[in-house]
Amino acid sequence: MNLYDRMQQSLENNRSKGVFRTIVPKSQNHSMITLDSKDYLNLSSNDYLGLASDMNCLEEFNEYAKSYSLRLSSSGSPLLTGAHESYALACEVMENLFRKKATFFNSGFSANSGVLSILGSEDTLLIADKLAHASMIDGLTACKGKFLRYAHNDYDHLERLIQKSISEYDNIIIVTEAVFSMDGDRCDLKRLIEIKHKYPNIYLYVDEAHGFGVLSEDGSGLCGSLKLIDEVDFILTTFGKALASEGACILSNETARDYIINNSRPLIFSTALSPYTFAHEAFMVNYMKKRNDLRIKLEKISSYIHQTLNECGFDNVSSSQIIPLITGDNDRTLKASEFFKTRGIYAMPIRHPTVPQGKGRLRISLNAGLTDSQVELLADTIKAFSKE
Repeated sequence: MNLYDRMQQSLENNRSKGVFRTIVPKSQNHSMITLDSKDYLNLSSNDYLGLASDMNCLEEFNEYAKSYSLRLSSSGSPLLTGAHESYALACEVMENLFRKKATFFNSGFSANSGVLSILGSEDTLLIADKLAHASMIDGLTACKGKFLRYAHNDYDHLERLIQKSISEYDNIIIVTEAVFSMDGDRCDLKRLIEIKHKYPNIYLYVDEAHGFGVLSEDGSGLCGSLKLIDEVDFILTTFGKALASEGACILSNETARDYIINNSRPLIFSTALSPYTFAHEAFMVNYMKKRNDLRIKLEKISSYIHQTLNECGFDNVSSSQIIPLITGDNDRTLKASEFFKTRGIYAMPIRHPTVPQGKGRLRISLNAGLTDSQVELLADTIKAFSKE
């Protein structure tokens, strides 16, 4: 079978299973999204604080940006020409917030895969939560050392794996998300810190992609809300979600920062984000720190929708603004998405193999920009769907 025949066979297989993917241009405006000339309430965006459509925020940034000469291209990797003045500014802002050294990447995916792939070695074992993001898994599979996976948020299982392995390795790194991207639940960070202190040479890597900007009064994520930043060795933050910008950052100590700069191929061999983007990141971090009102509003909206799901009898494990409405198999998940569309709501279906077989869902992603009437529309739609 030639190359293209093999590709076509794979695509036909995807179609038959209801998992064929396409990219369709869309237009977003505040809490709405336009698709095929129709407007829908957008509940698939990661713009958790609603800042991506905040025109006052944009105008304030434009005034701020006038103080700098900002190129629209870095024209090189960070090690060549890519670290401009605004790069240093973004470092300073993040380091002040987390009291750790900052290393920037072009995306959360390249940060996770690029860092985890170099942390594993013959003397270091990595143990990751079973539901860790695909970017983490790619990094783990690319690393030179061994990695294991513990059952999701099952810390007794994690400890059993540590006890079996600790005599074989000099170091063990536990890898988890703070807020999990598909189920919306959280890791038990306090328990993980207890485990870290219970055994020698245990280190902790926490992905804060969905907690950064949302949790803690200053937006420093789950680690910050629990005042455990100093206890976590590696913290990943992304800027393309609650921060309404782009790129990602790894926070670590100075030794780890220098090691990453000298060894991570996605950093070394990628053109850096633009000086304009780094200035925007720095501005948005300072801006979101002041907007705890949006975090409070998002928490109230999330609590109301959680309550609605529970009253309708849905299995709900989420404790965040990410709320999976579990629908079952892929076919029912697609039908659920269409049902929500008929009521003016855009909630994308998440199907196997992204989630386990039979765990298809609509991933409802809430944001602080939703109006009361839009929240009620969602609640009423959930109630109507529960009767289908």
